[in-house]
Amino acid sequence: MTGSHIPVPPISLLVAKFFAPLLAASTISALPAPPVLLTANRPSTPLAGAPFGGMPQIGELVWQNPDGSPGAKLCSAVAVDSAGGDLIATAAHCLGGVVSRIGAPMTVAYIPGSDKGSRPYGVWYPTRIIRPPQWMNGVKNPDFDIAFATVARQGDPRPLAFVTGSEHFGAVPSTGRLAVLVGYPYTSPDPIACRTRVRFRSPTQLELDCAGFPGGISGGPVLTDIDPDTGIGTVVGVMGGYQDGGTRSDITYAAALTPAIRQLYREAAQY
Repeated sequence: MTGSHIPVPPISLLVAKFFAPLLAASTISALPAPPVLLTANRPSTPLAGAPFGGMPQIGELVWQNPDGSPGAKLCSAVAVDSAGGDLIATAAHCLGGVVSRIGAPMTVAYIPGSDKGSRPYGVWYPTRIIRPPQWMNGVKNPDFDIAFATVARQGDPRPLAFVTGSEHFGAVPSTGRLAVLVGYPYTSPDPIACRTRVRFRSPTQLELDCAGFPGGISGGPVLTDIDPDTGIGTVVGVMGGYQDGGTRSDITYAAALTPAIRQLYREAAQY
């Protein structure tokens, strides 16, 4: 899917509704089993990010080149459940000023399951971007550092979740809950993951201790309850929030999925 750069038409709601009943039956059984790195039931030893071969539900968010082809790394993102099956979540600071076009300034693309520059599930382009007003217009409230985008792939009417599966969207986890951080650092050709216990900097900010999480991991998911067969888990945050995710590579933050954020998600997911 790298040779043509014709603008992508939005997937119609009728097409999405047609495929929605097929998602559970056709996607889950075809997904690769996740590595133990994602599913073990204790914190990582050492408590640090480790590279792995990627999972289809999680991917890189990259800048587009002028011709619309994928360019430099920007952030990380994750597919989440929605009525249309075409929704990704990332950090709001990753989508500031971004527009949903192809081959124009301030445009991005999503590459699910990328590893060492591969594109095993193609390149997906935003058709709609949803950002919280609490982040927009210079406000940048760190408790709302999350955004959503609907995406489509050129020449393919199937929604993203039909191809890659999607994670469930959760709520605020309990202190001490085991969670998995997954992201795409600028400094690595591979995605990295780390299992750690959830702590809280404040009631609205998760604090997660894992070394080796530098720039690029923003927007990557914080997951719980990952199914060892499908890799599908529950998103309880995306890396960002306080200090855009933190100024130290061994401490990462994420805005807690408060009722206000969950309402934004419901609005984004209804199409």
